Amino acid sequence: MRKILPLLLVINLSAFNCIAQFYIEPVIGYQIDMNQSGFNQINSAVQFTFKKSSGYEFILLVQKSWALSHVSNDSAFTANPLLPLYTAAQKTILPGSFSFSAGHRIVLAGKNSVNKLSLLINTGLTAQQIKVSYRYDKNNYTLLNPDETQNKLSIFISGGVEYMRLLKSGRLFFQINVSSPPAGRAFKYPSSFQLMAPINLSAGYSIPIKKK
Repeated sequence: MRKILPLLLVINLSAFNCIAQFYIEPVIGYQIDMNQSGFNQINSAVQFTFKKSSGYEFILLVQKSWALSHVSNDSAFTANPLLPLYTAAQKTILPGSFSFSAGHRIVLAGKNSVNKLSLLINTGLTAQQIKVSYRYDKNNYTLLNPDETQNKLSIFISGGVEYMRLLKSGRLFFQINVSSPPAGRAFKYPSSFQLMAPINLSAGYSIPIKKK
């Protein structure tokens, strides 16, 4: 990963030449994990967009994905003959993440129109934390092979499409993006879940800041 990150940085920073317009873009969204059901998140993000031409913009994106709790039940067991053999153990999973990426907005249609359709491509770093907690009678019962909280930091890629509408002041846009899970090996400890690979629906607004 040490060799890949400098290469990505060089490729993306080359896009800063000849900036014609600068935007700040707050973004909100909702995403679901394609690797397992029940892992959902609310996204808040900010994009710093550098427009080079009517058909291309370079983007720096910082995003926080807020966990929505996923609740299920496992079984806990006891060797005490005076108690039922097993009882329900409520399991709560909180899948959160944070990411920083550099990307490209490439206009596919409507380059000179108020309505634009664009291709989005991003590469960057993501940190996933999947918190696990259990609620049961821990004095008398034991869980076999319980899930544990997992953390992963690595590079990722994402891609999607965007519809943008130019307004009198600023721009309104809607996106759909699909992201890969963090690169590299999965968790060392065996888990009932995997690293997240989310599909994201989001909306944002472009605030123009600087123009040459």
